[in-house]
Amino acid sequence: MENKKCGIAAIVGRTNTGKSTLLNKVLGRQAAIVSNVPQTTRNIVRGILNEPRGQIVFVDTPGIHKPKHRLGKYMNILAEDSARGADVIIHLTDSSEPVGEEERLVVQEISQFKSPIIIALNKIDLGGKYVPEYLKLWEDKKRKTISELSRELTVVPVSALKGTNIERLLEVLFACLPKGPLLYPEDITLDFPERLLYADIIREKLFQSMRQEVPHSIAVLVEEIVPRSEKLIYIRATVFVERPSQRGIIIGEKGKTLKNIGSLARGDLEKQLGTKVYLELEVKVKENWKEDEALLRQMGIIV
Repeated sequence: MENKKCGIAAIVGRTNTGKSTLLNKVLGRQAAIVSNVPQTTRNIVRGILNEPRGQIVFVDTPGIHKPKHRLGKYMNILAEDSARGADVIIHLTDSSEPVGEEERLVVQEISQFKSPIIIALNKIDLGGKYVPEYLKLWEDKKRKTISELSRELTVVPVSALKGTNIERLLEVLFACLPKGPLLYPEDITLDFPERLLYADIIREKLFQSMRQEVPHSIAVLVEEIVPRSEKLIYIRATVFVERPSQRGIIIGEKGKTLKNIGSLARGDLEKQLGTKVYLELEVKVKENWKEDEALLRQMGIIV
């Protein structure tokens, strides 16, 4: 084991660049929820890749952004703390979108760390129109050309969705990692508390069903997980929204929308658990839940 490479790779970037999509593609499984809604990832998800070269512990972090509430503040803290403790940092950018204020915030934060940085230019399948902007952003920050920064930065164009250059990304990652004992047993592929995982599965179905109507106002807290028999697990979860009108949208006419969300979530939960699931969902109004420190702690955002 001592001859294998092993270490932690933090996937860092602004919101909606495809961090969770990249994690899922690398692992070949659904480890993190994916949505086109910004700030979908609210917790730290650790996915473990085991292969002959060694072990990479990928840390999928919340998107770094300008926070508007306590929830956003703690999401940024989670992302920055994960980058600080990583052996290598993957700065994932969306090469199909121009550089903005949030991207500059990301570079400002991660440039202070001493770990090697891989600039992964995502969505290269869309043409990579803004690649020069992202490279110039780092050149301006470091006051060196990309070629002069070759010992600190490695540039890898990728498509997380289509899998383009993923193997090249892995080659660079393993080259950056130290040799040493594995951090996790080889049969472990995901390190994420079950309550948070189940809550994320439910939240993903809410995002898919609600589209752009109320997703930023939704939180899910799994309150209870009880095995009822060898073939059935009972899960009770609360969906929090900020206004009564949002509650009505989620429940839908005669409860049809909530029933459909529950059915979709139950299907994924049963695949995850390998057994039948009885899922009970309740929708509650809690104004300003994003500022509620106790609730954010229960949801695993404040640790």
